[in-house]
Amino acid sequence: MIVDRNRRISAVNPKCCELIGYTENELVGSSAEIMHLNRESYLEFGKKAFAQVRQNSPVNLDWSYKKKDGSIIWLRVAGDPVEGADEVLWTNVDITKRIEAQLEVKKRKSELENLAAQLSKYLSPQIYDSIFTGRKAVKIEAHRKKLTVFFSDIKGFTELTDRLEPEVLSSLLNNYLTEMSKIALKHGGTIDKFVGDAILIFYGDPESRGDKEDALSCVQMAIEMREKMILLRKKWDNQGIFDPLRIRIGVNTGHCNVGNFGSESRLDYTIIGGEVNLASRLESSANDDQILISHETYALIRDKIACKKLEKIKVKGIAHSIQTYQVIDQHDNLLINQNELKEEHDGFSLSVDLERADKAKAIASLRKALESIE
Repeated sequence: MIVDRNRRISAVNPKCCELIGYTENELVGSSAEIMHLNRESYLEFGKKAFAQVRQNSPVNLDWSYKKKDGSIIWLRVAGDPVEGADEVLWTNVDITKRIEAQLEVKKRKSELENLAAQLSKYLSPQIYDSIFTGRKAVKIEAHRKKLTVFFSDIKGFTELTDRLEPEVLSSLLNNYLTEMSKIALKHGGTIDKFVGDAILIFYGDPESRGDKEDALSCVQMAIEMREKMILLRKKWDNQGIFDPLRIRIGVNTGHCNVGNFGSESRLDYTIIGGEVNLASRLESSANDDQILISHETYALIRDKIACKKLEKIKVKGIAHSIQTYQVIDQHDNLLINQNELKEEHDGFSLSVDLERADKAKAIASLRKALESIE
C-alpha cells in the first residue's frame, strides 16, 4: 500500500485488498483513516509512524485495524519512503492469530490472578504465600511447634445480637474484625479464624522470628487492639450503639500441633492442642478490656512488657492451677505516659497532660466536674 503526504491511499496490491476486505476502487483515493478503528487510532498512528518514515527513520509496528466487515485484524507494519515522491510504502503482514493467542493468554492470566486474589481472602497472607510459592504442600499433614496463641472476644456480644437489627450488627462486626485484622497483620500474626466475634491468631508458624519475638509481637498486638477499642467505642456511640463494647484477651505460649487438618477434599490450616485450649480459657477468665497471659508467655516478654501478677486460677479441662498475669503496657509507653493521666469508664473519660496543661484551669475543671457529680 502506498500512501501520499495527506495520508490518502494512492496504490494498493490485491493481497492487501484481500487482507482488509475492501476492493481496490474502494481503497484508492480514500483516507487511510478508513482502516483505523477510530479517529484516535488514526491520529496516534500518524504521530508514531508516518512522520517518522518521512524523516527516514525505520518503522516496525504491530497495529490493529478495522476490516470492511467491522472485524479486527492485527498487522505488522513496516514503512519505507518512496524514492522521488512524497509518499510512503507500507508493507503489512497478518499477525492476527499470534496476537489473539497472546491476548488470550493475557486474559487467562488476568482471570487466574483475579481468582487467586479472591481466594486469598479466605486464607491468612502467610498461609497463602507459603502455598502459592510452593513452601507448603496442600495435603493432610501437621507438625509440633512452639507457638504463642491469642484468643479474643467481645463481652456481651451475644446479648447485643438480640437488640440490634441484622444489618447494623453485621456492619459493626465487620468494622471490628477489619480493624483487628489490620493490627494482626501489622504485627505479623497468622489469623486462624473468626468465630462470630471471637478471633484466633497465632505466632510462630508458618513464619517465626524466634519464641521471644513471637510472644512479644503477640502481646504488642493485643495492647494495640485494646487501644483501638477505645476509638471504636466512641465511633459506635456516635452511631447510636450505646452499650460500650469491651474485649477480653487471653494469650498463652506452648507446643501445639499446627498444619492441615480435615479431609482430602476440604482442608483447614489451624492449630490444636492443650496450649490452644489454655489460651481460650484465659480469654474467658479475663475481665473487661483485660489481657490475661500465662506464665510461659510472661517469661518471654517481661523485659519489654509491664505486667501485674495475679492469683492462680483453675480452668476447665486443666488439672493444675494456672499462674496468670495482667498485661499493663509496654515499659517504653509507661515512661512516655508518666506525665499523663488517663482514665476511662462507662460514661467517664479523663485525659490530662501534666506537662502541657494549665494546672490551675485543670484543677478548676476537675473541681467543677466533682461538684456536679456530687
